[in-house]
Amino acid sequence: MAKKKEAGQEELPRASRRRGWLGRAVGAVDWHHHDPLFWKETRTAYLYLLPAFVILAVFVFYPFFSAFWISLFKWDILPPRPYVGFANYTYISHDKYFWRSLWHTFYYVIITVPVTLFLAILVASLLNKGLRFLSFARTSFFLSYISPIVAISMVWRWMYNADYGLLNYFLSLLDKLPFVHLHAIDWLNDPKYALNAVIILSIWHYVGYQAIILLAGMQNIEQQYYDAAKVDGASGFRSWWHVTIPLLTPQLFFVFIISLIGSFKVFTEVNVMLMGPGPLRSAETIVYYILRASGRVDGTTQHLGRAAAASVVLFGIIFALTIFQMAVTQRKVHYQ
Repeated sequence: MAKKKEAGQEELPRASRRRGWLGRAVGAVDWHHHDPLFWKETRTAYLYLLPAFVILAVFVFYPFFSAFWISLFKWDILPPRPYVGFANYTYISHDKYFWRSLWHTFYYVIITVPVTLFLAILVASLLNKGLRFLSFARTSFFLSYISPIVAISMVWRWMYNADYGLLNYFLSLLDKLPFVHLHAIDWLNDPKYALNAVIILSIWHYVGYQAIILLAGMQNIEQQYYDAAKVDGASGFRSWWHVTIPLLTPQLFFVFIISLIGSFKVFTEVNVMLMGPGPLRSAETIVYYILRASGRVDGTTQHLGRAAAASVVLFGIIFALTIFQMAVTQRKVHYQ
C-alpha cells in the first residue's frame, strides 16, 4: 500500500510538467480518476445538469439538425422529397433578396444593439442616484418591455401615421421655429424610413429591460470601491468610469450577448407595424425571409428546403458572432 501511495504521489508532478492548459487538465484527470469520491461527485453534478441537457437536446440540437437535414432536400408538404444536396444553399447564395434581407438584419443589429446598450447605461446610472420615486421609475421603464410587442407595434403604427401621427405632429411644431425646416415623414411607406422606424421602436422597447439588469448590477457594487476612489481624488465621472463600468462588465456582457442574439431574430415588429416586409421589401429581415420562403407569411410559396438552408446560415452567423464576442470581451470582464 505504501508503494502504491508513493507511486500515486509521483504521478501529479509528472502530469503538472505537461505544457499548457490541456496538460494541466489531463494531469488533473490522471490524479483523480482513481478517486471514488471524485466520480461520485461527478455523477451527482451530471445528474443535476440532466434537465438542462434534455431541454437543450429537445429545443436546440434537435431543431438544428432537423433544419440541416431538411435543407438537403426539396422538401414539400407531401412526398416525394428528392435529395438535392447543397442546391438550396446554392440557390439562396444567388438570391438577391436573401442578401438584401441579410444586409437589413446587420444594419438593424449594428444600430440597435449599441444604441440600446448606451441608453440603458445612462438610464441605469440615473436610476442609481437614489431618486425619490425609484420604484415608480423602475416600473415605468420596465413597462415598455413587459407589454405585448404586437400591441406596442400597433400603437407605434398609429404614432408613425403620415397624416395624424404623433411624431409628425411634433415635427410640425418644430417646423414653426425660426431657421428650422422640417416636413412630415411617411415613416411606414417610404423605403428610406421603414427600417429606421422599426429600429426606433426596438430601442424604445428594450432599453428598459436592459436598464433594470444594469441597475441591479450597479446596486451590488460595494461602497468601499467608491470610497477608495474618492480618497484617491476621483471625481464623480471618473469614479463612474473607472469603478462602476469595470465592475459592471459581467452585466454588460450578458446584456450585449442577449441583445445581439435577439436582434438577429427580429420579425414581429416588422410584420405587425409594416404589415409586411415594408415598401419594396426595404425592411425585410433574415427571419422574415425564412418565414416567407416557407410559406408561413403569405402562403403563396412553400420552399421549406430553402427556408431551412437560410435558417442554418442564420444559426451559423449567430453562433460565430457569439463565440467571437465571448473570446474577445470575456478577457475584459471583471468579477468582484
